[in-house]
Amino acid sequence: MLPSHIITAIAIARLDLGDTIDQPLPQLIGAATFTGHVASGSVEFALDAAVLSAKDAPEALLMWLNHRLEHDRSTITGYGLAADARLLEVLPLGRWSPAVRVLAGRRQPVIDLGALADGEPIDLRACCEAAGVPCSTPDRVRDFAAWCTGRHDVIVGALELDVIAVWRLTMTQIAARTSLGTEVQRIIDAHLACWLRSADFAAAATHLATLNAAGTATPPSTTH
Repeated sequence: MLPSHIITAIAIARLDLGDTIDQPLPQLIGAATFTGHVASGSVEFALDAAVLSAKDAPEALLMWLNHRLEHDRSTITGYGLAADARLLEVLPLGRWSPAVRVLAGRRQPVIDLGALADGEPIDLRACCEAAGVPCSTPDRVRDFAAWCTGRHDVIVGALELDVIAVWRLTMTQIAARTSLGTEVQRIIDAHLACWLRSADFAAAATHLATLNAAGTATPPSTTH
């Protein structure tokens, strides 16, 4: 797993509230991280997510990200991370935030999968469609209603689906850089499938189904 043996994918949920409460900038209302790292011949995974309530100050998400990323030494990957860093940086204490430094690529390696293509940012959903990887479908009305009414499971479910998608797309990109990449990715996908199989949330089942369909969910060998 290059460029480091620990990869942390990040997905951030935004709401564009300009038409509703005359707020010019999108508001970041939630985030999820999905980390995979090699340990003792296997790949271990961890998923964390947080969603603000409508009563929470935006800085609460910054604090969560600070706590989650302050001591993280992995390679960070995601879509539009620089734009998210700019939105976080304008919050109180954002200028001194460890999370902002991480997302802006000032402290450790960052893979921004949303780099420009022909002058336009690459969209997560377009990449997922091309790669056959599931991700959430944006719905401003649904997400705004869920956020206002405290139905955080709707937003968490979308974040979980997206952050695992980001991790899988990152593995595909990394695998393309080496001659053994395809075989390495097959092994990692098998470990991921084992983790997803034991997980108990909808996004895990959705991603597992696509790995099964692709024939990459064969359990990894335990012989050494």
